[in-house]
Amino acid sequence: MTKISYSSILQYPKKEESLIFLTVRCNGNVAKVSTRQSAKTKMRNKQLHRCITSKELFADRDNREARKVNKQLDKIEDFIITRLSGWGEQSRYLTDPKEFKDIVAHYADMFFRGIVEEEKKQNQKATEWMLDNINSDRIDIHSGRFVAERTKKAQSTVIHRLQSFLSDNHLEDTFKTFADADFANKYMKWCYEKKNYKENTIYVTYEILKAQLNAAKKSGFNIDDTYYKELRGKCKDVDNIYLNEREIEAIYKLDIPHLKKEGLIDEKSTMEQTRDLFIVGCYTGLRRSDLNKLNDGIWNLSEDKNIVSIVAEKTKKRIVIPLHPYVRAIYDKYKGNMPKLGDKYNTNVHLKNLGRLAGIDEITSKIENRGGKISTIKYKKYDLIGFHTARRSFATNMFHAGKPTYAIMQITGHTNERTFYKYVKATPEQIAKMLEYSSNF
Repeated sequence: MTKISYSSILQYPKKEESLIFLTVRCNGNVAKVSTRQSAKTKMRNKQLHRCITSKELFADRDNREARKVNKQLDKIEDFIITRLSGWGEQSRYLTDPKEFKDIVAHYADMFFRGIVEEEKKQNQKATEWMLDNINSDRIDIHSGRFVAERTKKAQSTVIHRLQSFLSDNHLEDTFKTFADADFANKYMKWCYEKKNYKENTIYVTYEILKAQLNAAKKSGFNIDDTYYKELRGKCKDVDNIYLNEREIEAIYKLDIPHLKKEGLIDEKSTMEQTRDLFIVGCYTGLRRSDLNKLNDGIWNLSEDKNIVSIVAEKTKKRIVIPLHPYVRAIYDKYKGNMPKLGDKYNTNVHLKNLGRLAGIDEITSKIENRGGKISTIKYKKYDLIGFHTARRSFATNMFHAGKPTYAIMQITGHTNERTFYKYVKATPEQIAKMLEYSSNF
């Protein structure tokens, strides 16, 4: 077994306070490195190579400092000696004088670099760590895929919201703040009273925050999960709309060139392309990101197949969708070179105008919790149309048509029926219709 001896010595034993060095010996070789610890010389015990403590001889502050120094010396010695002991007795690192000094200095540097990195890590602002973690190349353990950029963007938006909360409430940007028992009350009060946020905005924040706190805890941060693990992270089902077949047809049949001539639509507007891709979404259930990848799909237009095969951006799974006559007509219209969607804001404006021009103006009420106040708000239906309405319309219309739930879920990408049934829309009257007795019962 490798024989290594060590001791700690004072650099200036005759001064009131001195830096402490670690001296290491092996095979007649000697190496000396600074421990970066200082001690009062009167508290130093030469035999123990440590500081002594005494309530009778020294002030409480000096005793506390001495215990900290001793603890750090234990760590430094253990770190260096353990690594030196891993080399065989005949290793050049333990037999050559220069190599011995270099390897001891190397291990000392490793130890102190680790200390600096740990201090930097612990002193980093909590939200800065979260943003770094979110924007790193992470793999989702559930899907086995790298986290998508759009997901990173959505999660970063939540962290920026938390930064505003901390700033407005003069709170420290630490993990302790987010793990505090009173965090939820403070945050909810800020969301409702100052920002007038909806209830689901709060729950989305909690869901993402909990994931980041768990990641930080796993990364080595000392975070008490007593309170934050109780934060509710699931959104309430919101009363989103869908369009029935008649309403979709009304949008599809809009004569947009004629409406442009009449001045009802701007001559340079790309509303027609938006309309066409929305209709495709209504009959394929594709997400917005997938509608922009239609040209990457494989279109089989033969009479016996009439399908499009595409790899979904979110799930990375291949899905095969039968083509509705409207989708086939749109594909032919663009001669197989489908257009791309414009920016999200403008396309949503287009959809609301398309709904208005198509006469989809039924009064629709929504129950909202905004700012902590529950209220029923009435809208004209076209004001609630967004691109996600197309996907919801596909799932709901297929469901009402009696198509197998399993088959619909294969296209929409839902992994369990509970989530799917929250997604589709059915009025009490429609449910009763599904259950009504036949004349032959």
